[in-house]
Amino acid sequence: MGKGEDPGLCLLGATLLLQHVAEMKRQSLAAKNMEVEGVHQMRVASRRVRSGLPIFSSCFKKSQYDQWRRDIKGLTRALGEARDADVQIEYLSGLLEGSDELLDKGISLLLEMKQAQRIEQQVNVVAALDEMDGSGVLQDIEDRLSRMVERLEVVKANVRGRPSYAAGSAHVSHRLAEVIRLEGCVADPQAKSEHHQLRIAIKRLRYTLEAFRPLFDDELKSEIRALKDIQDLLGEMHDCDVWLDGLDNWSQDLMPPGSTDAATIMPGLEAIRTDRSQERERLYARFSEKWGDLRQRRFFETVPERFRSGMSQKTPGIPMVGPRCPAKLAIISDVHGNMDALRAVLDDAREQGVGSFINLGDMVGSGAYPEEVVKALSGDLFLSVAGNFDLKVLKRSRSSKKSPARSVKEAIIAAAVKDLSEESLNFISSLPLELRLDLCGKRLLLVHASPGGPREILDPDVPEERLKELAHIAEADIVLVGHSHRAFVRRVDGVLFANPGSVGRPVDGDPRASYAILNTVDLSVDLRRVEYDVEAAVQGLRDKGLPEEVGETLRRGMSGRDLDRERCAPGGDRAWCLEKIRGIAREINVDHPHAESVLRLASSLFRQLKPLHGLGSRDLFLLEVGCLLHDVGAVEGLKGHHRTGYRMIQEMFLPLSQEERHIVACLARYHRKRSPRSDDPELEPLNDKGRHRLFVLASILRIADGLDYLHDSRVKDVKCTIFPDEVILEVLPSAGAVDPAALNLRKGDLFESTFGRKVRWA
Repeated sequence: MGKGEDPGLCLLGATLLLQHVAEMKRQSLAAKNMEVEGVHQMRVASRRVRSGLPIFSSCFKKSQYDQWRRDIKGLTRALGEARDADVQIEYLSGLLEGSDELLDKGISLLLEMKQAQRIEQQVNVVAALDEMDGSGVLQDIEDRLSRMVERLEVVKANVRGRPSYAAGSAHVSHRLAEVIRLEGCVADPQAKSEHHQLRIAIKRLRYTLEAFRPLFDDELKSEIRALKDIQDLLGEMHDCDVWLDGLDNWSQDLMPPGSTDAATIMPGLEAIRTDRSQERERLYARFSEKWGDLRQRRFFETVPERFRSGMSQKTPGIPMVGPRCPAKLAIISDVHGNMDALRAVLDDAREQGVGSFINLGDMVGSGAYPEEVVKALSGDLFLSVAGNFDLKVLKRSRSSKKSPARSVKEAIIAAAVKDLSEESLNFISSLPLELRLDLCGKRLLLVHASPGGPREILDPDVPEERLKELAHIAEADIVLVGHSHRAFVRRVDGVLFANPGSVGRPVDGDPRASYAILNTVDLSVDLRRVEYDVEAAVQGLRDKGLPEEVGETLRRGMSGRDLDRERCAPGGDRAWCLEKIRGIAREINVDHPHAESVLRLASSLFRQLKPLHGLGSRDLFLLEVGCLLHDVGAVEGLKGHHRTGYRMIQEMFLPLSQEERHIVACLARYHRKRSPRSDDPELEPLNDKGRHRLFVLASILRIADGLDYLHDSRVKDVKCTIFPDEVILEVLPSAGAVDPAALNLRKGDLFESTFGRKVRWA
C-alpha cells in the first residue's frame, strides 16, 4: 500500500478488484470455449479491473500497477472484438428467422461471413487468454490484494471513512465533467461520433460509481441503473451506426467485381440498412427523452452531492452543510506552512465575528511549520480542498526513491515531507481537488487554481473575456480560487469570483498576511491584510536550514521569481544570474558542453567586434543567456528546434524583463536556418533599435554556433581582424589543426547583412 494512503480507501479498492478478478477467472474457460455469455462477462470484468486500477492506483506500487494494466489490456481488446461479432451474429440470426425468402440469401451470406470472422477472432481470444495465464497476472493480483485485505481488516480499516468519500467525489467529478463536455451532441441526431464518445464517458462514470457502491446503504442502485439505461441506448445506437457504416464494404466483400449475384444479395442487405436506420431513429428518440428526464431531475448535480453528504457525516463541523447559514465566512488560501501568519489571520477573523473557514489549499510548503498548519486546518471549523503544492509534498512522501533536492523548491518539499506526520499526510490525501456546495441558496465552487484547470493562474489582471469563459465552465454563482497569491474580487455575468490572496506567502510587495471575508447576506467580499511577526517566521525557516532566499520572499512580500528578476535586473548580480540560467538549461537537459563552447566563442566575438556594434555589457549578458538556451528546443526533436526553442523560451520562466526574454527567444529562433525578415511576426514587438540589437546578437551567435558545428569543442577561440569592407576570422583550435569540414562556415550571412562587411575565414 502506498505510504500516506488511507487504509480504508485501499481496503475498498482491493476488495472491489478481487471480486472482478475472481469473475475473470470464473469466465475464462467459457470464453475459451467461445460461449457468448462467457465472452461477454469476461470482457465486462476485465474492463472493470482496468477502470478500477487507476482509481486506487495510489494503493499499489507503480511497477505493479503498470504491469497489471498492461497484461490485461490486450485481453480486453481481443474480447471486445469477439463480443462485437457475437452481437452482430445474434442480430443476423434473429433477422433471418423472421425474413422472407427474397431476403434470405443476402442475410445468410453476411451471417456466414461474420461467423467465419468470429472463428478467426477466437484464435486471438484464446491466444490472449493463454498469454494472460502464462503471465500469472490474475493470480498475482489475487495473491497481493488478498494479503492487503487481510492486513487492513486486522487493523479494522474503515471503508466508509472521509478519504473514501473524498476520493469518490474527486473521481466522480472528473468523470462527470467528461460527460457534461459532450452534452451538446444530445440535441443532434446526426452526431454519431460524439454519441459514441458520450457512451464511453457514461460507461466510465458508471464504472466509477460502481467502484464506490459500498460507501452507501443503497449502493447507488438508482444512479447506476439510470446510467446503464443511457449507456445501453447509446451502445445500441452505436451498433446501428456500425451496421450502416459497414454495409457498403461488406457488400463489396460479398459481391466482388464481375459478380452477377446482386439481384439476390442486395435485397437482404438493403433490408438490414432500412431496419438499422429505423431502429437508430427509435433509439435516439428514447435516448433524448431519457436524457431530458435526467436533466429535469438534476441527476448530474445530485450525484456528487451524495459524496459530499458522506464527507459531511464524517466531519459534522463542516460549516456549509449544517442547517444554519453563517453570516460571515473567512476564505483563506496558500498558508504554505506559515503558522505565524495563520495565527494572526485566525485571530483577526474571530474579531470580525467569523466562526467558519474555507481553505482553498496549499497548506504546506515555504513555511517552517507544515505539521502545525495542517493540524490547525484539519479541525471542524475548516472546509478544505487540496492545492498543487500539497499534492507535490504528498507525492514525494509516497515515493520509494527520494532523490536529493536540486533546487530551492525541492528543498522546501523535502523539508515539509520530513516534518509531516502520517496523520497529516492522510488528511491531505483525503482532500478533494474541488468542492461544490449550496451556500444559503447559492451555488458555490471551491477550487485551488481555476475552474479551467490546475495550471491556470487567476490574478487581478485576468481578462474579463476569460472570466466569462470560466463563469460558463464553473456553473456556479460564487467561484472561490487561490493559487496566484494575489487577491481580487470580480463579478462577471452574474458570477462572483474571489481570490483571498495568500496567508503565508504574499507576492504583491506587501508582506502582511492576506485573506477575505465573505458576507453571505449581501454576497460582498472584504479583502483584508493582517500584520504578523514576519521576522519570527523568517527565523523559523532559518532554524529549519532552508535557504535564506525563502525567508527573503516573506520579508519582502515578493515571489521568488520577482526576487530573481530584481537580482538579475541591469546593474544586478550578473554572475549569479548566469548561474541561475545555467541551472534552468540543465533541468531542461540541453547539450550543456556545446552551449558553454558557443557562449565562450560568442563572448570573444562580441568583445572583439565592439568597434562595429557599440553595444554594452547588458547586451553581452543577453547574448550569453541566448547561447545557454539556443538549443533548448532540441529536447522536443531536432527538426525545427529553433522554432520550438522560441516557443519554449516565451513560455518558460527567466529572471528577465518581458522584452529581454523576447530577445533571448528570438536568438533561439534565428540561431540557424534563414535570417530574420522584416515581416516576421517574431519581430513585431521590437522597434528599430530593438531589431538592430537582435540582429547583431543573433549574427554573432550564428557564427559561434557554426564554429562548434559538431558539438565537440574543438575550437578554443577565434581572432577577429576588422577591415573597411570585411572581417577576417582566424580559428584557434583547442588542439592540432581544425578541419574546415567540421565547421559550418556559412553562418556569417546575417553578420554580412547587418554590418555590410563580408566574413572571410583565414
